[in-house]
Parts: sequence; structure tokens; C-alpha cells
Amino acid sequence: MTTRHSLTDTYRTMAHLRRFFESVRRTITTEPTNGGLTPAQQFALLTLAGNPSSDPLTIGDLARETFATMNTTSALVRRMERAGLVRTTRSPKDHRFVYVKLTASGERRLRPSTAAVVKALRAAAEEQGRAPLRAAFETWFDNWGAVIKALSSSGRRLRRTPAARRRSGR
Repeated sequence: MTTRHSLTDTYRTMAHLRRFFESVRRTITTEPTNGGLTPAQQFALLTLAGNPSSDPLTIGDLARETFATMNTTSALVRRMERAGLVRTTRSPKDHRFVYVKLTASGERRLRPSTAAVVKALRAAAEEQGRAPLRAAFETWFDNWGAVIKALSSSGRRLRRTPAARRRSGR
């Protein structure tokens, strides 16, 4: 049975993490990055630079990894290619696939931009307090199953709308 105390702790932890994530999101999407990159370019270049595979990413892979649509990613890659940040090549086996690789120029521009993001992350962590933030993450990772269970077992049935009751015949 879930106690009010455990729900209060869960809410406190989630609020702490949410404040941290919101602080980071606001900082990295509104602050100009060093290196003159937009936040979208910076995210795409980080994704390319951090690709664990020896195979290059396709535009579709990059879209999935950056939570963007294919159209948005294609346009972004075209702009980055014109700026010399990436190079694209078509797959010799299937011309529908376009591979994207980071260029040396893209790597040089990414470094100061990444340093700015790391600085923003550190500032957000300092603002929230490192020890409480670390504790919030540990609580979340150690207890995520209990958190989900606590939040999903309110002990009450949700009230159905009159339209839903009519559809079910009740």
C-alpha cells in the first residue's frame, strides 16, 4: 500500500528533476552557443561526433537520434553541408540512403559549442544543488518501478464521462 509520505517524496523528487531539466532546456535552447552553431546544429553535430558505430549515420538515423522529422533533418543537414560542417554521400547499394559524416571543420566548431553546453549543465546543477540533484537521480534510478506503481495506484477508479458510460451501456 502506498503511503502519503512516499507519494510526497516521489513528487518532491520529480519536481527537483523537472526543475533541473527545464533549466537545462531553457539554457541550451535560448543561449547562443560558442562556435556560432544553432541548438539544432549543435545537437546534430554532437550526435554525429558521439556515434558509437563505425558506420556513418543516415539522415533517418540522425532524425531519430535528435527527435526530429526527416524533413527537418534533411533541411538541417543541407544547411550544415553548405556551411562545411558535415559531408553527405549516397549509399552505393541503395541510393535512397544518405550518409552524414562530421567534417574537421564541424569538429572544430563543435568543441567550443560543447564547452558552452557543459558550462550550462554545470550552472543548472549548481543552481539546483549537486547533492540534492544527485540524490534525486539516484532515487529515481533506484526506485523507478516503485515510483510508477505509486503514481498509478491511486486507489480510486477514474470517473467516466457520461458519453463513455452511454457507449458502454452503463
